[in-house]
This record gives sequence, C-alpha cells and structure tokens, in this order.
Amino acid sequence: MRNDNGVWGRVSRGIPKNWPTDAQGQRELPVLLTNLSEGPLADMTRNMLEAYGIPVVAVYQQDGTFARVLLGASAYGVGLYVPASRQEEARGLLEAAPGTEEDPPAGE
Repeated sequence: MRNDNGVWGRVSRGIPKNWPTDAQGQRELPVLLTNLSEGPLADMTRNMLEAYGIPVVAVYQQDGTFARVLLGASAYGVGLYVPASRQEEARGLLEAAPGTEEDPPAGE
C-alpha cells in the first residue's frame, strides 16, 4: 500500500467520486495545493477548483476537525489537496484567480 501521509483518514467531506485512479485501481496520491484559513476564501477556492472539474479534499490541520465540532471553526486552517496529476493545473487556476491570495499584495 502506498503512503498517502494519512490524508484519506482526515478528509472532511469524503473522497470525491471523480478522484482519479491508476492502472491498478488505486486512488492517485493527494498532494497539498494550499493551506488557507477556514472560511469563505477556502470555500470559494474549493468551489472554483470543483467547477473546473478538479477533485478537491479538505483536510483540517492538527486537531482542526475536533475544534470545528466544539467551536464551529478550526484555528489551524484547512489544507486543500488535489490529485498529483492535476496539481499543476490547479496551481495555475489559483494564480490566475483574483482574490485567492491569503495575504494582500505589497503596497495595499
């Protein structure tokens, strides 16, 4: 079995049905695309990627899932993972999309 760094066990909403598989039927490994603060920016980024047909899984860092249950939000942020074969495409979409930066550009 391949090492997926434990990502599949920490997925918040389940594994998308369109997640690609290899020739042996094993799910392609997830790779971290970005880590964002939980909230509208993370939701918007995930929705944009899904609109372009890129499967995304959200993984809440450290004990973030537990904190979401108790407090309604995670202080550690959420990691958005995509299939390794779609990482470059997804990164290009993030770079091209306005307002998806976590920090504002210098000079603003």
